[in-house]
Amino acid sequence: MSTNSELKARLGHLGQIRDANPAPSFSGEQATLVLRLVGSLERPVSVIQRLRDAGLTLRTAHTLVNRLAEARLAVCDVAEGADIGTLAADLAKMNVHTSRRRTFAPGLIPDVRARHGLSQREFAAMLGIDVSSLRNWEQGRNKPDPAALSLIAAFDTSPAIIEQAALQPVA
Repeated sequence: MSTNSELKARLGHLGQIRDANPAPSFSGEQATLVLRLVGSLERPVSVIQRLRDAGLTLRTAHTLVNRLAEARLAVCDVAEGADIGTLAADLAKMNVHTSRRRTFAPGLIPDVRARHGLSQREFAAMLGIDVSSLRNWEQGRNKPDPAALSLIAAFDTSPAIIEQAALQPVA
């Protein structure tokens, strides 16, 4: 029997093992974070500990660090009450850059459209969305979903890329 299997068998006789130091519990809204490894992962245990302090379970934090080591990118949800700014600053010291999804600000869409000098119909056509949806977003009747917000932000940053990706030349 291998040492690993032997250890699992012995631990199995002990029953459920409780975490002596559980992660803090936060309630409320969740924020999705994207963690990107910039450089080498020299302090993985410290990264795991900091993620646990932010409310993740040990298993989840360990899985995230493994994902960072393999793909240099990992995505996780943390509670809004976890002081995300401090978490990001702490992780940055360990070569992990933290990003989060942009939030919707009223006035964002008409501002982007005006910056590029487009009518509602033109802007909707460029983005490949229905003009009535755009009107509803601009008038505050509905909120765009995160994918639409990302598309609008991408258009604002680089309209040529959106045009190249969404439109095809007429031969």
